[in-house]
Amino acid sequence: MITVSFKTEIISKFFLLTSCLTGFAGIMHCDAQSIVGKWKQIGGKMYCTADAVKSSHGHLQEVMDMPKADVVDEFKSDHTLTETITAGSTKTSNSGTWTITVTGHPPMSGIVSDTYNTLIYTIEMPKSEHMQVIKRQWTYTKV
Repeated sequence: MITVSFKTEIISKFFLLTSCLTGFAGIMHCDAQSIVGKWKQIGGKMYCTADAVKSSHGHLQEVMDMPKADVVDEFKSDHTLTETITAGSTKTSNSGTWTITVTGHPPMSGIVSDTYNTLIYTIEMPKSEHMQVIKRQWTYTKV
């Protein structure tokens, strides 16, 4: 009869678990979406404060669609951004930088990619008693 000490059993189970986890790591596949690339705007929403809606006499709603625009944003790997807006035959370009933020933290802007070809970009406005719009959100599709 063979007896195994409790300590030896725990160590052997640890090595077995570690071997299984590291062995499977080689076959795991990650499909993380990169924000880098060109994205075409397909819609936008504006979120208004309840007080703004109440005092607007029907002109504002809590959530409103923003006017359609022909916009393409290019997010580059160096964290720069070029936005091209086309209105008729006129093209306007703006540039800036981009960051990704974590939901639940207080930054002013965030970028979330929820599927392989959809991007939702949100800007939360700083709170102020004169602010009627508290958040703007644009939806893009990968070009």
